[in-house]
Amino acid sequence: MAASTKQMKAPTITATSQVSRFHVDTISTLSQELDLKQVNIAIGNEDLLVDAHVRFKAGIRYGLVGRNGEGKSTLLNVIGNKILPGIPENLRILLVSQIEGTDPFVLDAENTSMADYTVTQRVVASDKRRELAMREHKMISEALESGDLIEIATAVAMLQLERAEAELEDAKKIALKRSGARGKEARKDLLQAEANLAAAEERVITPEINETVVTKATTMLEEIQSTLDAIDAAATEARAQSILIGLGFMQDMLSAKFSTLSGGWRSRCSLASALLQKPDILLLDECTNYLDLFSVVWLTEYLTSLPCTVVLVAHDRDFLDAVCEEIIILKEKTLRYYSGNLTEVEREQKKKRKGLMKQQATLDRRKEAMEKSIADGSKRARQTGDQTLQKQVKSRQKKLDDRWGLEKNDKGHRFKLQRDMAKYGYALTNRAAIEIEDLERDVTLPFPDPEPLRFPGVLISATDVAFRYTPRGPLILQEVDLKVHPGARVALVGRNGEGKSTLVKLLTGGLKPNAGKVEHHSRLRFGFYDQHSVETLSAPECAKRPAVEYFIETLKKERNLDVDEPRARAFLGSFGLGKKATSPISILSGGQKVRLALALVVFPAPDCLILDEVSTHLDLYTVAALVRALRGFTGAVVLVTHDRHLVRTVIEGKPLLPPSEVAPDEDDSEESEDSEEENATKEPGRVYMVAKGKVKLINSVDDYVALVERRVRKMLGG
Repeated sequence: MAASTKQMKAPTITATSQVSRFHVDTISTLSQELDLKQVNIAIGNEDLLVDAHVRFKAGIRYGLVGRNGEGKSTLLNVIGNKILPGIPENLRILLVSQIEGTDPFVLDAENTSMADYTVTQRVVASDKRRELAMREHKMISEALESGDLIEIATAVAMLQLERAEAELEDAKKIALKRSGARGKEARKDLLQAEANLAAAEERVITPEINETVVTKATTMLEEIQSTLDAIDAAATEARAQSILIGLGFMQDMLSAKFSTLSGGWRSRCSLASALLQKPDILLLDECTNYLDLFSVVWLTEYLTSLPCTVVLVAHDRDFLDAVCEEIIILKEKTLRYYSGNLTEVEREQKKKRKGLMKQQATLDRRKEAMEKSIADGSKRARQTGDQTLQKQVKSRQKKLDDRWGLEKNDKGHRFKLQRDMAKYGYALTNRAAIEIEDLERDVTLPFPDPEPLRFPGVLISATDVAFRYTPRGPLILQEVDLKVHPGARVALVGRNGEGKSTLVKLLTGGLKPNAGKVEHHSRLRFGFYDQHSVETLSAPECAKRPAVEYFIETLKKERNLDVDEPRARAFLGSFGLGKKATSPISILSGGQKVRLALALVVFPAPDCLILDEVSTHLDLYTVAALVRALRGFTGAVVLVTHDRHLVRTVIEGKPLLPPSEVAPDEDDSEESEDSEEENATKEPGRVYMVAKGKVKLINSVDDYVALVERRVRKMLGG
């Protein structure tokens, strides 16, 4: 048995699990865990998961990690929409998707059009359970207050009818999913639900008007009130506003019309809607997109306080490390589970791999020595006819054939075949072979280096700059002094709306200052990655065009560069687009659109790269590739980002894998030194905080993080 769904102009998603074979799928259970084996998920003819184990323990916060295109979003989709057979029907699952245009909290606009909802009303109304209970409470309480038996009887009958209709819908869904003996039982329940609906419709036509109807209505009202008390309905609006403010909404935005919000702010509304409710499992796909550091820190505190299971996909390493207790890696069409946060898991994997490589090297040397000893002994035995020596040679050969391989298990104990077979599986000899897992295939972003300038000088110089958008409008920036030298590393950090993007436009010449001046080196060539690059490429006028065609025409139009198709395809191929270069931009993932935009920015090699929120939409592996590319790039880099890890590694020259907080052993320290020597930049760059119209040089991004954390704790009352 399989479940499938089909979206407009998209391949069919097919999902199966082991439970469907035994006809025990979609059962009700008091458990809040999800445990499904032999899960298979495919899009069209492409397999994403094959015989995987999907296991979410109650109350655990998971980080789902994998490359772009591996199927992370699809996995969350089939779980969140209960496409996957075997998900208990009573398990409340909420999904907040990164896909543009999707919203899991569509409202039933009966009396008010969606355009009339304020931001707060939109979030509050997304809780369907509360909205239903509130409406039922109003219906019954107003009837009881009237004292009219006919009105009371009609209200009770209408409420029973609505509940019977909902019961029938649920029964239909269950009957479609079940088969065998449970299917037969489900069809009986469906017939009963149809009978209940018919009886409810009859009661609406001829209500039972007598004194007992008041007792029935009063009992219903008490049950509804208990439900409202259990979900703390009275405090819902205050909680909704608190969540919205934590996610970056200003006070005046809470009463603004939802329809006036941009796509990024609507995404935050969807996130707020999910956080407001109390699901059993909360699925968050790239929930930190569009959030500044204040909101990310607030969200970290909020998620770690939730009692429910959380599964999240994110590209922000610090966020994953702070929130997640376990990591799920989607790789090679299966799921692997690890205890600890992302950095702990990666550090342990690296250490384990290094240990196994040492074991293998030692075994190889010993094996080579033993093989030489056997060959020499065999030669001497043949020459001398020494029977004793021949027996020794055979004994050594037997040991080599039968007892060669892993000497210690994962716990460091001596390997014993019978005890360790369950872990290491079938073996041809009395010891398992050492299996060293292949490293992740390297992602590369080959940024070409610029030619040295013919004469020295500052690339960009801003002196006493001030700017406002209208003559009488507020000052966005004032007294800005900033210089970018050749090869410099500069980071701009600060909350959304403080003027970082405005400053970038001033530095690139996109805006002219009202006071002060911005000067460029006479031969300066800069590449500017705009934070809206993905949205631009997703627009209809761009999306329908092949990537390589768009690349060639954009370079011609904006930089007057003539690039032939073979060269353009080769360059896009080096950015991982390959065959996708001839495909319409619309089929590219968010990460692939970022690569296309970056390819345009760095071709030909600029003297200064200005990158505004470049890590959004990238997976962790591509972010790591971006870090390596920027660290090796000889031109200047100006980075606008909320990603703390990106600032530390690109601007401050910290190692890609954060050092362990516990005392390192010999291997760890050696590994750390290698990492520092290989990856550290020559000289740490500068970090500027943009706040209240001023641009202030600070010691490090961690100083800014500490400031944000104090503000979040103050807001939370800590």
